[in-house]
Amino acid sequence: MKKMKNSDDAVVGIVATFLIVGLIVTVISMIQAVYVPEWMEQTEADHMEVVADQFSQLKFAIDIQSANKKPDIPISTSITLGNKELPFLTSSRAYGSLDILSDECIVTITNDSGPVSYPLGVIKYSSANAYFLNQAYICEAGAVILSQSQGNTMSIKPAFSVSYGADINISFTILNISTIGEKRSIGGYGTYPIQTEFSDNDTTVFPDVKNITIDTNYQNAWQKFINNTLINSGLNYNGYDTNFSIRVDDTSMILKFNSSITVNLKLKYVKINAQIAPGWIENIKGGKINL
Repeated sequence: MKKMKNSDDAVVGIVATFLIVGLIVTVISMIQAVYVPEWMEQTEADHMEVVADQFSQLKFAIDIQSANKKPDIPISTSITLGNKELPFLTSSRAYGSLDILSDECIVTITNDSGPVSYPLGVIKYSSANAYFLNQAYICEAGAVILSQSQGNTMSIKPAFSVSYGADINISFTILNISTIGEKRSIGGYGTYPIQTEFSDNDTTVFPDVKNITIDTNYQNAWQKFINNTLINSGLNYNGYDTNFSIRVDDTSMILKFNSSITVNLKLKYVKINAQIAPGWIENIKGGKINL
């Protein structure tokens, strides 16, 4: 009888162990299937907010440099490309890329003298999320644009103002981001510096402007911003096409002014040198040096 009792106790212990292990596996599986995706989606969403704040700081630094007009004074800001996976649980790491792209945007001004075009470089961050909606932030022509699969919108407005009196006077500052050397792209999940420096600027006054065309991948963002700005300034008060019309196609946004009004544009073109990662490559007479 004693031997049988010991045998029963051993069986009960084994069964209890299997039940506990099964319960632990079930709980971990539930956490893995239900909670981990939610936690990681929130983590990646929070990271997108961090990137938005970092692009605000980048834009602020560039605006300060544009206003001060002092070359050879680089300012460094940082962009976080991704985030790590959860410890002890199975999850995917989010990655991202940061690029300085030449001639991604072209602003063309057309008046009686013909068209004048300004090719512009941009700074672009693209996410490679595993759980949250992928987004891109683009510093383009003085604006910061948020782009995702559903569309794109202005995150930070450019310096574009309108004065409506006897004539329509528009002031528009556009930024051209250019690179020195090869430090123009990086990918991963860490935090990397991007350095910017004022290079040059030029102001041109265009009388009797007929069209303003922006060749861009983010036509919707530009169309909404410019349309709202002009309407809030009092244009098209008596209905669509009273003073202007806007057409959008696959590659551009075209702002056309009615021939019955006079539009003068003060365009300020600012060139900003930029590079990604530590160090600085500086222009000198006769070549370049690595610092």
